[in-house]
Amino acid sequence: MMKLAGLRTSRIARIFATGLVLSIIAGTVVFIWTLRLQEIGKWEKQADTYSVVLAENTSQQMDFAYSAITSIAERIQDRWSVSADYLSAKLATYDFHLFLKDKVELFPAIDVISVLDVNGNTISTSRQFPAPEYSLYDRDYFLMQRDNPTLGIYLSNPVRSKSTGKWMFFLSYRLNGSDGEFIGVVILGLSPEFYANFYEKLSMSGRATISLMRTDFTYLARWPENDAVMGEKNTAGSAFQLIHDKNQRSGVIVSDGAAQTEQKAATTQMVAVQSLEKYPLILSFAVDEDFYLEDWKKTSFSIAGVAVGAVIAVIIAFYMLINLFLQRERDMQVMTDLKRDADKINLKQNELLINLTEQQKAIKESSDRLQAIFQNAADGIVMVDETGQVEAMNPVAIELFGFAEMHAENVDALRMAFPGQAELLANAMKESDFLTSGRVRLEAETTRLDGTPFPAEFSISEYTLAGKRKLIIIVRDISERRKIERMKNEFISTVSHELRTPLTAIRGALGLLGGGAVAGLPPAMMPLLNIAQKNSESLTRLINDLLDLQKMEAGKMEFIYEDCALFPLLEMAIQQNQALAQSMSVELVMDTDAGMGSDSLQERWLSVDTGRFQQVMANLISNACKFSPEGSQVRVYALAWADQMIRIIVADSGPGIPENFQERIFKKFSQADASDTRSQSGTGLGLAISKMIVRQLHGDIGFYNATPAEGGGARFYVDLPLVIPPDLR
Repeated sequence: MMKLAGLRTSRIARIFATGLVLSIIAGTVVFIWTLRLQEIGKWEKQADTYSVVLAENTSQQMDFAYSAITSIAERIQDRWSVSADYLSAKLATYDFHLFLKDKVELFPAIDVISVLDVNGNTISTSRQFPAPEYSLYDRDYFLMQRDNPTLGIYLSNPVRSKSTGKWMFFLSYRLNGSDGEFIGVVILGLSPEFYANFYEKLSMSGRATISLMRTDFTYLARWPENDAVMGEKNTAGSAFQLIHDKNQRSGVIVSDGAAQTEQKAATTQMVAVQSLEKYPLILSFAVDEDFYLEDWKKTSFSIAGVAVGAVIAVIIAFYMLINLFLQRERDMQVMTDLKRDADKINLKQNELLINLTEQQKAIKESSDRLQAIFQNAADGIVMVDETGQVEAMNPVAIELFGFAEMHAENVDALRMAFPGQAELLANAMKESDFLTSGRVRLEAETTRLDGTPFPAEFSISEYTLAGKRKLIIIVRDISERRKIERMKNEFISTVSHELRTPLTAIRGALGLLGGGAVAGLPPAMMPLLNIAQKNSESLTRLINDLLDLQKMEAGKMEFIYEDCALFPLLEMAIQQNQALAQSMSVELVMDTDAGMGSDSLQERWLSVDTGRFQQVMANLISNACKFSPEGSQVRVYALAWADQMIRIIVADSGPGIPENFQERIFKKFSQADASDTRSQSGTGLGLAISKMIVRQLHGDIGFYNATPAEGGGARFYVDLPLVIPPDLR
């Protein structure tokens, strides 16, 4: 019996020793791995900071380059843009050469500035006088400006300079004659070597790779320099993966394997990518894993050494301890049996005490954490009970509403609605979002204790505590946001009005040219005129949409209401949009089988602004045609809906509204990607404007996806109140 007890004790000791050793090893592995993650996180922040600094510096350099080419082009346009011959005669002078040379000397990144004629020949250049006799007719920056009148400043692919043989990439600016014809191009050459030298200084002793690319992932400049990748598109690298595949403008990514353009063994890299906001450029900053984990590896070896020593010490200590247990086992057997019972009691008591202490500590920590969040939140937090009384307000809310802290506990929730407005909480709890999810977000005017009004955003959530219904309200002062929105609306209105006048003249001129007002136009120009006419009309629609949106947001849109029978309104909508449907090979019909017949529609009357009603119908029908397959139908029909309401439905045969797009479909500038290659892009304003118009008409607008049994596709509907027909009044 003594032998068995000794064997049992030694076995337990061995198991415990083994567990302790394994724990040390596991703890060491976990600790080293945690250090690795921390090191990666530190380097991700550092790489992101480097990429931001490089991107901002590159953006500033591009600001200067864009400003330089714009000022030169505008000077030429103002003084010498009469004709191509006149331009060539006036700019092929030594004075203009000096003028270009002075511009180049202002900024070291600029290698050359030149002016080309209509054939791509150099009229004047900053590099030498007289200008060299060679043609740049085949360069992309010349061809793009020649063939695209409205292109603006174009950023070219990198090419070898015909003068120096070095790599360069160019900004180009089209020059137009007095009649708008193409008379030449201003080009500004930027040196990749300048950017490579600049990036070398920030390359962490040459251990970082820094690349400048266009937004199509074409290399423009790079450190270390590599002629093999210049002008090539890198669609296998981390920048492509982050921006194209993940649809992000910036970020840090750890990639497995080298980019395909690099002739070296695959290695893991950390790559920070930044897209420049104002320019079609991407900045990439990359470091190899061996570099950014260098310190971690040194630390890990030290920790591993300490762990090995600890394991050896544990093994020696337990070896001696086990032998001691075996030696004393026989003498302590009787005492062990008695002590075991006492130990069990003490162990249970200790466990209960420890559990109680830990629970009390956890409750206190949770309470302290919640109190810290409540007291230090950046927004105002108000807690309201089921009677509408405020139970608590954090310091931000107290300051926001102007309450002294001693009064904060008994402030009526009605304070959150300014005089003359319906009670805020009652209105919020009637919202559909609140009824379905118990949460709602809204904006409203409210007042401080002294009566001063201010706009605020309220996020209201319902919760239950001790069986009682309560509300938590998060309040944010949006005065500054409203101010910015007003400034934005004023800016949009000003720019739209300023654009409308010259655009009208351009449309008129293009219409005259397209109508044959100028004889002898080459047939090859007619497609270009049609494209220009179509784009000018699209721009006019965009400006009109922006102005309509601005007016409605400002409450300045006038509505002229008149009583109309429903059938003529729908018939007019079909007729006005029939040409659009035919152009898209879609059949547009009024479906009296799915909805009311023509007689019933004649008996239903609405009080609407006819023009605005047709604008809503045009938006809905246009969207339905765009997303319907060729040869399908777009149906318009009406149903009796609720009490004294009519529902007008536009049904298409398309793929329906994607789930991830449904929440923002009525927001401004929202557009969904379409797999149908015939689908046309729009401004993203149509549905937002339609929603505002329908609300002004005292109605509602919405949508749902039809089931396969119903034919599939999307169903957009407009609910409007009916009025009594004139003959029954």
